[in-house]
Amino acid sequence: MKKILVVDDSSVQRKMIIQIIRKAGFQHEIMEAGDGLEAIGVLGENFEDIGIVLCDWNMPNMNGLEFVEGVAQVPAVAAVPVVMVTTEGTADKIAQAKAANPNMKGYVIKPFTPEQLKEAIAPILGMS
Repeated sequence: MKKILVVDDSSVQRKMIIQIIRKAGFQHEIMEAGDGLEAIGVLGENFEDIGIVLCDWNMPNMNGLEFVEGVAQVPAVAAVPVVMVTTEGTADKIAQAKAANPNMKGYVIKPFTPEQLKEAIAPILGMS
């Protein structure tokens, strides 16, 4: 079973996302990173085992846009599905994120409902 990587500089947001994932019935191992730079390290060491990355946009050190853009440029990790989970919900921001990583699989705007998050990740993880 593939792992889930949750990337957000807010530990409260990470815990909330993880709780929603668990309540939705996903039993996957969940890894965490506090910013894009930390996520690069986690992804680099575990890319074969990670089935999805849930990534915030606004973070220190390396923001989510820089992270997804970097992921798209490295062939070994470019195919790892990424879903942005962020307050950046304007059409321009969504288009910017999709342009940065053509393999982006979803975009969930905060605040979101548990159902919205589940709908975004279930097809990627092979659950309905």
